[in-house]
Amino acid sequence: MTAQSASRQLFERARGIVPAGVSSNTRARKPHPHYFRKASGAWAQDVDGNRHLDIVMGNGAILLGHNHVEVFEAVRKCLASGLTCGLESDQMCDAAQKLLDAARWPDLVRFANTGTEAVLHAIHVARHATGRTRLAKVEGSYHGWSDELFVSVWIDPARSGAPEDIVPQPQFAGQRQDLVAETVVLPFNNLELTEAALDRHGSEIAAVLLEPTLIDVGYIPASDEYMSLLRKLTRKHGIVLIYDELLTGLNTSIGGVGRQSGITPDLALFGKAIANGFPLAAVAGSEELMRMTEPGCGPAFVGTFNGHAVSIAAASAALSVLATGEVQRAVSQRGARLKASFESEARRLGIPAQFATGGSHFHWYFCDTEIVDFRTAATTRSDFYEAFTRSLAQSQLVTLPNPLSHHAISLAHDEPVLSRLEEAFAKALDAVAAMI
Repeated sequence: MTAQSASRQLFERARGIVPAGVSSNTRARKPHPHYFRKASGAWAQDVDGNRHLDIVMGNGAILLGHNHVEVFEAVRKCLASGLTCGLESDQMCDAAQKLLDAARWPDLVRFANTGTEAVLHAIHVARHATGRTRLAKVEGSYHGWSDELFVSVWIDPARSGAPEDIVPQPQFAGQRQDLVAETVVLPFNNLELTEAALDRHGSEIAAVLLEPTLIDVGYIPASDEYMSLLRKLTRKHGIVLIYDELLTGLNTSIGGVGRQSGITPDLALFGKAIANGFPLAAVAGSEELMRMTEPGCGPAFVGTFNGHAVSIAAASAALSVLATGEVQRAVSQRGARLKASFESEARRLGIPAQFATGGSHFHWYFCDTEIVDFRTAATTRSDFYEAFTRSLAQSQLVTLPNPLSHHAISLAHDEPVLSRLEEAFAKALDAVAAMI
């Protein structure tokens, strides 16, 4: 009898005390997840000593690579100081200023721990400012797991009605259906139908939340026309426009879409890469709205771990490296190289496939349809995706099992790593071609 791997043994132990044996369902795998002991650069080593090439990178959070020297040196200094939570650190202002300088348009910023928390703070501000309660989001966008926003993300389009009147769908069991039903779901990148929906419901809506790039269903940018329309309509109806740039605000370009496009929101959410993998998120925006979170002025902004000293130290160091834009330019060029290699090989093999990328993010779809929104992305063939990722796993790559998810590289994905990726992609495409 073959001895069980250490990961298998850990899984057997973990699932007896932790549901699914993991702390997040996205890490569950069949027959069992790998459990890791250390990571450096683009690589992570599991408890069996196997090295895995990571192309998830903390959902894009680890933009500089695992165990980045400058970030971890800042963390070590902070740990030596003894500061953790419940006290403001001397580096808070430094990190805040660097984030504001990167984004350019916001006046003020406050720190939270996670994206979901940042979203909740932002919608409390929007409701206080407008006196309204309803929220609007686009179909396929992910804004955390609150009842009223974990809506119509990874769902069956057949259950959701026509694009002109999308029926909001809860993502999972346990959500309050009355709150789900209150959410207005907009068709992404569809100007005419979005305008009709906001003109119909605008007087009831406190906030429109927009991922300028739909990132949790692959990689689908909003058109400039769509963002301009949302800015015009939210002003027309007195709605707070919130950009959710938690995953893209520092990965695709320094400061995010608000800075690069000039189409600025009222509030924006940043996270993930701002602390290179340490838990930190931020709400930034106009002085008028942000001052509402001060004591006695409106919504609460509290949390024992808000502005945690270790995460703030990591953010200050990471933002110094990211501030020049060189990292974003480098990973964008590498993503373009992977796209060219993947699509060339797919064409040679006669596979209907495309590779979407921007900044450090990328994803592959197995279809010929032009991907402009959730519904076109949902035409990707899940059986091809499963065969592709199964082959990548056999090549010791860390991937995500959901056909509508996303992947990421980092600054540490250098020339040898890119060559390894191209080889693994070619091998995996061969596995897909065998199914045609």
